[in-house]
This record gives sequence, structure tokens and C-alpha cells, in this order.
Amino acid sequence: MRSDSFPLPRVGTARWIVLLLACSARPDPAAPLRVQYSPAGDSTRLTLIASAGVRINARLKPALELSDGTLLRFDSPSLTADSAYFAGRPSVLVAGPAKGIRGTLRASICGDEAACRPFVLQL
Repeated sequence: MRSDSFPLPRVGTARWIVLLLACSARPDPAAPLRVQYSPAGDSTRLTLIASAGVRINARLKPALELSDGTLLRFDSPSLTADSAYFAGRPSVLVAGPAKGIRGTLRASICGDEAACRPFVLQL
């Protein structure tokens, strides 16, 4: 049977948009870690911001591997009493504007569970 044997009713653009939105996947829940970009002269400061209930492991410092292979480590002078977690937001200074920063962020994040888990984000 040919597909044009049963003509479909005309559906307006607005109805198609509603249909597509209804069938689209729901967005992922908020990421446990996000990156804030701040201009710092000719450079850009990247700061890690953890979601509520998430701690960033300071014993295995977060690292950003840039697309050219350069490895940058995030740090903060403020740590918890046992030096296991960052008490302040870790950051790193990257040369150049934010739009040119490409690479892979790797961090160890910890919640209420006993063990930390890896977190990877493509920038």
C-alpha cells in the first residue's frame, strides 16, 4: 500500500511544535558540578561550583586537559579541616578568552555516600 493512500490531515505549525515538545526527551537533572567563566584581564578564570550536597575531592584535585594537551589543576586555599574537600570554590586561570577554551574537565565528587565518584565534563 502506498503511503499517499491515506492522506494525513493538515496540522498547523503550532500543533507540530506542541507535538515535538511533548515527544522530546526530558532534560537531564541538574549537573552535580558546573563551571563558571569570569574574565580576568587577557585570561579567563574557571571556577567550579558544586550543587547542594556535593563536595569536590581536594585530595584528587580537579583537572582540565585542554585540547592542545595542556593539563591545568584547579585549587583553592580553603579546605575542610581534614583537607579532604574544598571548602571554597576551586578555580584555575586559563590564558585567552572563554570562547577559545576547549578540553575535558575531570573531577572527583562526593555526596552523602561513603565513596566519591568520577565526574567528566567536555568544555
